[in-house]
Amino acid sequence: MRAFVSTLEDIRVRVLGPVEISGPLGPVALRGRGHRTLLARLAVRPGQPVASSALIDALWDEAPPTAPKTLRSHVAHMRRDLRSANVLNMIVTRDPGYLLRTPPFSVDVVRFESLARRGHQALASGDPRAAADQLHAALSLWRGDALDDCRQGQWVRQECARLGDARLDAQEDLIGAELALGRHGEVLGELSGLVATHPFRERLWELLMLALYRSGRQAEALATFRRARSTLVEQLGVEPGTRLRRLETAILAEEPVDEPPVSLHAVATGLPAELTSFVDREEELAKLGGMFAGGRLVTLAGTGGVGKSRLALRCAGQLSATTQGGVRLVELAGLNDRALVPHAVAEALGVRDQSGRSPVDVLVDVLRDQDMLVVLDNCEHLLDACADFVSVLLKGCPRLLVLVTSRQPLGVEGEQVLIVPPMPVEHAAMRLFAERARAVVADFEVTPENVRTVADLCQRLDGIPLAIELATLVLRTLSPEQILSRLDDRFALLSGARRGVMARHQTMRAAVEWSFELCTPAERALWSRLSVFAGSFDLEAAEHVCGGEDVLSLVARLVDKSVLSTQQVGGIVRYRLLETLRQFGSDQLIAAGALDGLRRRHLAWFERVASWGEREWFGPNQALVFSRIHGDRANFRAALEFCLKSDVPAGLRLAGTLWYYWVGCGVFAEGRRWLDALLRKGYLGIERNKALWVNGYVATLQGDTAAALKMLDECRSQSVDVVALAYATYVRGAAAVFDDELATGSELLAEANKSLTGLGELNSNVVMTKVGLAITVAFAGDLPAAVALAQEAHAVSEQHGEQWALAYAHYVLAFAACLEGALGQAVAHAKKCLAVKQTFNDLLGIALSVELLALLAALSGEAERAARLLGAVAGIWPRVGVPLFGSRNFAAPHEQCEQLARSALGDHGYLQAHTAGARLTIDQAVTMALHPRESRPQTPRM
Repeated sequence: MRAFVSTLEDIRVRVLGPVEISGPLGPVALRGRGHRTLLARLAVRPGQPVASSALIDALWDEAPPTAPKTLRSHVAHMRRDLRSANVLNMIVTRDPGYLLRTPPFSVDVVRFESLARRGHQALASGDPRAAADQLHAALSLWRGDALDDCRQGQWVRQECARLGDARLDAQEDLIGAELALGRHGEVLGELSGLVATHPFRERLWELLMLALYRSGRQAEALATFRRARSTLVEQLGVEPGTRLRRLETAILAEEPVDEPPVSLHAVATGLPAELTSFVDREEELAKLGGMFAGGRLVTLAGTGGVGKSRLALRCAGQLSATTQGGVRLVELAGLNDRALVPHAVAEALGVRDQSGRSPVDVLVDVLRDQDMLVVLDNCEHLLDACADFVSVLLKGCPRLLVLVTSRQPLGVEGEQVLIVPPMPVEHAAMRLFAERARAVVADFEVTPENVRTVADLCQRLDGIPLAIELATLVLRTLSPEQILSRLDDRFALLSGARRGVMARHQTMRAAVEWSFELCTPAERALWSRLSVFAGSFDLEAAEHVCGGEDVLSLVARLVDKSVLSTQQVGGIVRYRLLETLRQFGSDQLIAAGALDGLRRRHLAWFERVASWGEREWFGPNQALVFSRIHGDRANFRAALEFCLKSDVPAGLRLAGTLWYYWVGCGVFAEGRRWLDALLRKGYLGIERNKALWVNGYVATLQGDTAAALKMLDECRSQSVDVVALAYATYVRGAAAVFDDELATGSELLAEANKSLTGLGELNSNVVMTKVGLAITVAFAGDLPAAVALAQEAHAVSEQHGEQWALAYAHYVLAFAACLEGALGQAVAHAKKCLAVKQTFNDLLGIALSVELLALLAALSGEAERAARLLGAVAGIWPRVGVPLFGSRNFAAPHEQCEQLARSALGDHGYLQAHTAGARLTIDQAVTMALHPRESRPQTPRM
């Protein structure tokens, strides 16, 4: 026995470099890469059983049929070789496979992780000297690249990535400790090399900037930030993180800067090592810390694959430094019997009791005075059992903390719930895609050529980490562009099974099916029906389209189960199925033969919504109508797409009814697209007439009067639909004005006004016939008549609470006041027009108002601001159509403004100001036009 113990104590296993083992007689010869891989796979978990299947996966990516027999042969040969070196009973058979029987600290990776963890904790607690000592010792264990001479299969690649990240974490910590000890110059060389090798590690950039800054090299530190930003933007398509940006600000201000915060990456007792890098989630981690400061039970809830478990493990790693009893992970995914929840927890905690007492009572006794964090992972399928168990445990153990992951909250007293959202596409999701892609295709990079494709891909995958990771596996076969083109069949595409993960995370379909199976039959039926919606929807829509009883209760339960996400818009809660869940539900509808019926119910409901909007548009609810219709734009698109294939008359009716959205809310291009496509179908029923004049209206406002006249003349050639005829006449008159045919325009607008009034029509377009007449007579030089007509339109609009047409009346009044030299009055009217048009995102109204305000600025002696406004509006017109409709009359103020500004500034000064204005966003241009003092450029300090 004494000799046996001595033998174990003399064993040393090394994997941080070439794999080696030595015993009391010195190094033990290993037979090739297979034996080295087998030893390494056992060594990273010394004393713990490793399943035969896991060993086979490590040895062969594509295991041959004879793999179990070959594995046994490998083990037998290794035992014989170890025995000949006087290393006895080291590889032990232990269900479900084998374990390496050796003291943990005889393995270098265990010593490294322990030293790195202690160094990390010392640094976090403010003892950089102790941290440096521990971290130096940890890093001295490395003799090269980990697992350097093993078979390069998937497990080796993953383990190398994990250990490489851990080594880099320790190097970062060591440099942080050295900086805290004032050794700024000493670390610059190493830091520069690390940044060159790992350009996407933001903490390395932070440390390098800090080292340079503290060495008195401020300019180089700021240049380093610019290099970091360029690298991240050009290669990953993301901006630097908050900490890096704040450091730049502090350096610019020459403020004292502390060391960057320590990234808590240490592996806590009871937690598995991370096999891949942890991306983003800083905001959620910060929230979790605050939640545990205010309570002892936190549940991470969210849809499948969103990253709840990974976030919980990282949070647990952070909290391990502040809990004396450490952290214990209880994985419940494979547990199906609710009665076994306490037993599973007891097993994970190493609690054994044969007294016959309830395991819950035993656990309460054991944990009563323990300062410990217990992580219950994947509770959704055992919700009631977990809720009861956690309630009892927390009441009996006042110092215990519990972190739960579940697709649905437990619903117990004291529970705090953090909904884990999908990753934001522009930063985290794209970074995750890039990092995981490089693990599959070593030379993969996000480049300026593919950055938009990667962003679209992450958007279509809803920012769900599991979906993104599964998509990267396909990069072995398809390019990002090909993956994106095939996402309509995402469940077939994202089906590359991964070893070493739960079955329900091996494919996207498996992940979603797990959520589906956890729902009741009524919940499943509603989930499937709700898939008919595109984008978001409200409760009223769900009730009318999906039917059935108690929709509200079922929706609430689907929200609880993370199937539906919620967002409050204008005091109304809207719901949304992630696209992946929506496609799954749609598949169920198709399989049941129910999709067409639901699409027709969906169409009927949104026809009602469109008709409501048309009625309410002429009144005080215009802003509400805009918000409601804009919020449902994805559903209108889906309804119109269905109509193109299955119901053209309904499509013409719906697209025509939405004239107020196309025309009033600046959606010319999309309105034209739908109307053109539906009219091309050749349907000749009465629904065609309204679609013709509405499409002619849109084309006219785009400046495409040639196309507009064809549609308007077709509508006016029929005599059955007298209402459509009157509106077509109004639009035909407006087109004539845009073509500078003032006499024809005036005649047609007057005819339309008379016809519409005689028909009893009163809405925004009827008011616009007066506005159109007003601007026509203003162009003709009759300003008193123009003002009278505009004031009449103004009065009707105000009486009914209408804003959209009222704004154009203000435009005419501003134009007339400008011609009369009443500049202050003109500015007031033009600003009122612009403010309203900004509310509705009416780009045409915005462009016309800014053009007029530019002229008024030039007439008031503000030539530079006038030139800037002209530059800004030059960027708006292409989004509308032909600038100023190609009309001489509408262009006259523009030409006068440009002439005045050039005369005052000179050609060079005008060009500079115009170019500066062209760089403004639409909102910035509106702000400059409405609030000139607030937007005035600051004089640089000398």
